Amino acid sequence: MKQYLTPFLLCVILGVFAYKIIDGQEAVPHSRPYMAFLRIRTIRGNYTCGGALIDPNFVLTAAHCSGGTITVYLGLHDRSKAELTEQVLQVEKEIPHEEYNEITDRNDIMLLKLERSVTLSPGVQIIGIPRKRSSTLDGTSCSVAGWGTTDNNGPSSMKLMEVNVTIQDVNTCTAAKINDLKETVICARGDGIKGTCSVSGDSGGPLVCSVKGRQPKAVGIVSFHLANNKRCKDPNRDNVYTKVSAFRDWIDRNIKANSPA
Repeated sequence: MKQYLTPFLLCVILGVFAYKIIDGQEAVPHSRPYMAFLRIRTIRGNYTCGGALIDPNFVLTAAHCSGGTITVYLGLHDRSKAELTEQVLQVEKEIPHEEYNEITDRNDIMLLKLERSVTLSPGVQIIGIPRKRSSTLDGTSCSVAGWGTTDNNGPSSMKLMEVNVTIQDVNTCTAAKINDLKETVICARGDGIKGTCSVSGDSGGPLVCSVKGRQPKAVGIVSFHLANNKRCKDPNRDNVYTKVSAFRDWIDRNIKANSPA
C-alpha cells in the first residue's frame, strides 16, 4: 500500500513559500534587465515574487505566485526610489499551468500577460529560454537574483541581490524525489555558505545559466526547497526550480494563444 502525506505534513516538509537570497551580493545596477518585481495584492494580504520578461507582453514566473491583483515592475534596481529605467504595468491575465498542484508544487509555472507591450531599452530586456528537452549539466555554475530577505528573519532588500548556485544531480535531490518531480525540475545548491532559502520575496524569479560563454538563459523558476533541520545558510540544502525546457511547448502555445492580434 502506498503511503500518502497529508497536505499539512507536505507543507511542513516542503518549503513552498518564496525564497530569499542568503549571503548574496548586490547586483550591478540594471545588469539583469529581464528581472521583474511582482507586487501581489490579495484579500489575505500582500506579498511579492520575482519573474523574468521573456516576451514584450509576457512575464514568466511560478504558479504559486498567482492570485489577487499583480503589478509588475521592470527596469528596477533600487525599490526605495523612482528610477528612470522603471516601467510599471498591470497584469491583464494570469495563465497558471492547468495541472499545477499547490501541495506538491508539480507544474509550478505561470505566464503573466501584461496590459500592454513593454518598451524595450537598455534597462528593460527580454531573456531567452531553453529549447524543448534541453538540459543543464550537473556542476554548471548559475545564478539567482531577487529582492527578498537577505538573512534569517531579516527584512526584504530594497536593492536587487544575486547569488551563485551550482546545478546538482536531480537523482540525489531529495526534494525532487519526494513527489517524483525529477523530469520537470532542476535542483541547485549555493556556493560555499551562499544559497537560497524560503520565506519571502524571490519566488518565481529565474535561475539563469550561461554555458561556454553563450548568452544567459532562464533555465529554471524558483519554486521550493526541502524544509528540514538545515538552516538557510547550509550549502547542502536542496533548492528546487521548475525546469523551463520541460514546459517549452506549453509556454509557446500559451504565448501564441494570448498574444495581441
